[in-house]
Amino acid sequence: MKRNDEAPQPEDLVFCTASELANFIRNGTVSAETVVEAFLAHIQAHNPALKAIVTLDEEGARKRARQADVALAEGKVWGPLHGVPVTVKDVFETAGMRTTSSHKPLANYIPEQDATVVARLLQAGAILLGKSNLPELAAGIQCNSPLFGVTNNPWDRQRTPGGSSGGEAAAVAAGLTAMGLGSDIGGSIRLPAHFCGLFALKPSERRVSNAGHIPPLPGAINPVRHMAANGPLARSVADLRLGLSVIAGPDGRDRDVAPVPLIDAPRRPLSTLRFAWSDDFGGLPISSETRDGLARLAGSLQQAGCLVERQNPADFDFHEAWRTYGQIYGAMIYSTMPGVTRFFIRRLGPLMFRDPIFRPAARSATASAQTYFAALHRRDKLINALERFLHGYDAWLCPVASVPAIEHRPPNRLAEALDVDGQKVPGSLAGLGFTCIFNLTGHPAVVVPLTQSKEGLPIGIQLIGRRWGEMALLNAAEALTEISGPFRRPPGF
Repeated sequence: MKRNDEAPQPEDLVFCTASELANFIRNGTVSAETVVEAFLAHIQAHNPALKAIVTLDEEGARKRARQADVALAEGKVWGPLHGVPVTVKDVFETAGMRTTSSHKPLANYIPEQDATVVARLLQAGAILLGKSNLPELAAGIQCNSPLFGVTNNPWDRQRTPGGSSGGEAAAVAAGLTAMGLGSDIGGSIRLPAHFCGLFALKPSERRVSNAGHIPPLPGAINPVRHMAANGPLARSVADLRLGLSVIAGPDGRDRDVAPVPLIDAPRRPLSTLRFAWSDDFGGLPISSETRDGLARLAGSLQQAGCLVERQNPADFDFHEAWRTYGQIYGAMIYSTMPGVTRFFIRRLGPLMFRDPIFRPAARSATASAQTYFAALHRRDKLINALERFLHGYDAWLCPVASVPAIEHRPPNRLAEALDVDGQKVPGSLAGLGFTCIFNLTGHPAVVVPLTQSKEGLPIGIQLIGRRWGEMALLNAAEALTEISGPFRRPPGF
């Protein structure tokens, strides 16, 4: 890294972290205009092959960069992201800028108001470059948009960056933006981070406002009252901490956001930390490279002086968790559909989906209130079991997915089985089986890049912490990077 009085070259500038760029701009090492021009040039060079950014506001970004430099010259700092270019997933409403959620009826939708998280990024001084690609209405483990086409993984263009925040992950990993914002109801932040070699955070449920997120469709009833979260994707843990500090907190537009203060936790040496780890979620297969990487990490942490135990929570049934997640997800998502549509989903869905997540979801398309509340009751028990378990650890380490980034698949083949070291696993379970559980329980989860497959693809891990304990969890993740290492730039970028 360059000293604060030395400006990085443009090809390095776009791979600085958001925190570094903010410091460079505030210190006068480089102007916001120079930073924005570097990113716009990089986008022009690489986005046509990736199709990560689907709406680009060059004129607006340049204008705001000039304003940022003028403000700084006058001694005014807008906030901790002053002059830093960012992008957001195209589910977040942006005033005066197209917001589609990859849904054809919204192809020309121009909101009048920013989503709360977008407004807070702008209030912190960020420069919004544009919006990133996703599957239609944020539903899918790939990034295949009916409006904008397929986004490619910067590590291998024959592979998906994951979904549904896949365009955002590809953009951050390829240096098209300094930091990104995604949303996650089953793994949609964490799976793309794992596939693209990034750091990412799914905060505690109800830590961050969902106001201005699509779905629900503009003006429609919002049936999603549980399990959804918005959070940052970045190239360092420091940026996750910075991003969360900007977007978290109560919101008058989303009354479900809890008034729980975001209090920093004391930084502790790695050797004092306590970790549990597991590679066994109810017998769900994982690649040998993922298993070996996690085991090596556990051994290295133990050698560093950490308390490390291979443990799963007592009284926590993973199959029950998948079933409960599916039932709640299905009851919420399908509740606003016409009765006939729900009937056919209930009858045909179980024939299409053979996994323990989406088969129960389909069966819940016509669920009664009693069935829905019974699922919420089981959810409470699972939350309590995991909280008791996490009370004894600073973090629980586990896989993000069964495999690294998969090759692009047609949408009608997503439910087909994947080969995981010779074992056939339903695609949806391989992609979400390790992540949706923590949407169910509402616990915060951090993804950290760990290692690479023999094909050179990134492999990440999850760190799970206690509810509302994001800052302590981020501290543990940052300490763990002493062993796991920093962000690695994809070849060719």
